[in-house]
Amino acid sequence: MTKGQVEKKVRDLLIPLTNYPHMPYWASLKEAMVQLTLAQQGLAPGERRRTVLVFDEAYKLQGILTQKDILRGIEPSFARSPQTTTPLAWEDLLAAGAQEQAKKAIKEFMSPVGHVAQAEDSLIRASHVMLADNLDLLPVMDGGKVLGVVRLEDIFHEISLTILAV
Repeated sequence: MTKGQVEKKVRDLLIPLTNYPHMPYWASLKEAMVQLTLAQQGLAPGERRRTVLVFDEAYKLQGILTQKDILRGIEPSFARSPQTTTPLAWEDLLAAGAQEQAKKAIKEFMSPVGHVAQAEDSLIRASHVMLADNLDLLPVMDGGKVLGVVRLEDIFHEISLTILAV
């Protein structure tokens, strides 16, 4: 860091929860698709939202649902053995089977929340957690409340700017 630079915290780079797709665990895969589709509107490709944060009745963070989770939910055979499974044909997405799968609750397909970052954590600490667990995104907490998320690509950009400024 050069003289005068202050180490940034996770809080400085977070995407607020109000600007990130989130929904209750009982919502359907189809509703999650709607959330992600709406979240893309007006965003540049590098800013796209690729996950949904999943909450319980008390607004406690329960899990994360990715685009991959949604696709595996719509075509369950793919989740079992993608190399040996014949994929659905495009017209099969309109068939009853895929439509029924899309009605299933996201809680069946989400991943539990493993790690979180605290708002006052350093970007270096958050990047270590993300690298250790191969994560692209971390929920950001302040005490027990979810403030939003921080993305690895944003942390990388900030680290790059710091290193290149020297």
